[in-house]
Amino acid sequence: MSNITSQLQDTVMKNQSAVAISGSEQTTFSKLWSQTDAFAGGLQDRDIDAGDAVAIRLSNPRAFLVAFYGTLRNGCVPVTVPTEYGSPDITTVLRETEANAYVTDETPFLGILNRVGTVRVAITVDIDARMGIDLPSFLDNDGMNSAGSRTGIDVVRQSDDDRGLIAYVGYDGGEPLGVAYSHSALTAAADLGGSIVEEGANPRHLGLLPLSNPIELMYGANAAILEGGEYHPHTDQDPEAARSLLAADDADRAFCSPRQYETLRELEADVDDSVAVLETTGLSLTRPDEAVDDRTGTPVRYRGRPETGLTHAVELDEDDPDSLGEPLPGIETRTLEDGTDGELSVSGPTTMDGYVARPALTDETIASVDGTRWIRTGSFDGDETGVSRAGDQTESNYDRSRT
Repeated sequence: MSNITSQLQDTVMKNQSAVAISGSEQTTFSKLWSQTDAFAGGLQDRDIDAGDAVAIRLSNPRAFLVAFYGTLRNGCVPVTVPTEYGSPDITTVLRETEANAYVTDETPFLGILNRVGTVRVAITVDIDARMGIDLPSFLDNDGMNSAGSRTGIDVVRQSDDDRGLIAYVGYDGGEPLGVAYSHSALTAAADLGGSIVEEGANPRHLGLLPLSNPIELMYGANAAILEGGEYHPHTDQDPEAARSLLAADDADRAFCSPRQYETLRELEADVDDSVAVLETTGLSLTRPDEAVDDRTGTPVRYRGRPETGLTHAVELDEDDPDSLGEPLPGIETRTLEDGTDGELSVSGPTTMDGYVARPALTDETIASVDGTRWIRTGSFDGDETGVSRAGDQTESNYDRSRT
């Protein structure tokens, strides 16, 4: 196969003038495709090739998606970095992934670059470029297919098993923790994300969570765009604005944290029919809450974690409120009988490859039984603190920024 940008290309051909990214600034599918082409061309101009890592730390969602798709289009590996990470954490990420390019709106960033020898170019968004290059200048090229291009094709092909994304999601023992996914996992997540919490063939997804959250990126924005729908970023996370957007039917679906959801409920927003609530405290997304499954009309909640992706749908009117629910299509579950009594394990196409630079934790989390690969989840117990196998990842230590 080729990476998900091939699917994006097919979507662009069918929806060239349609809006892919909406909001105060609109980006059509055609413009998004052109910008990803230019981003890939900028990487090639600097000898950043297939398999190289490109770290993306951005709060600007439009620039984020251009960098994300442009990186994949060149066969490189996007590394998404939460904006909560401070300079020491970012330095660790760049070193662990041996990133060759760094896309940032972090100021200052020169100290980071001075400590990481692999980074050959820093691409800046909405800040003083200094020793880097600002995004408009970086995009000022003829793209992948310019004269002298080494590829001469629209998308650098990648196999199912090639690495497609590294998402940093929190901390392990105080150190940044990255989760790696294959291209096939990205594709499977987009397909699954397109089948849930959906109204109509072209969903409009309201982005209440940052795109560094892999659930938001893979099951939200990416799934909507690949279906020819719209991604509507809402970066200030103001509940009043979100209520207005939902009330005006400007969005068919959204993922939000339990705290955001409760605030919306307090504002008497009609959110039950469009919002899937995800536990976003650190490593674990363990307590998705209320949403409505259009296939059945029944209120449901979704369970999942970055390591597994979304895995279960739970009908809220079930007799047992603590029910694990039904596995989503393609997901298998079991309890491994190896001394981890009561610990749920998940197998499916959306699961991670492993943790970055954490071989012991990876071996502890992944098991192979009769040729099937299982991801240990601990338990989905609705714990608001989001306890994971990497330790107690509470909301406070996930949001902290170390300087």
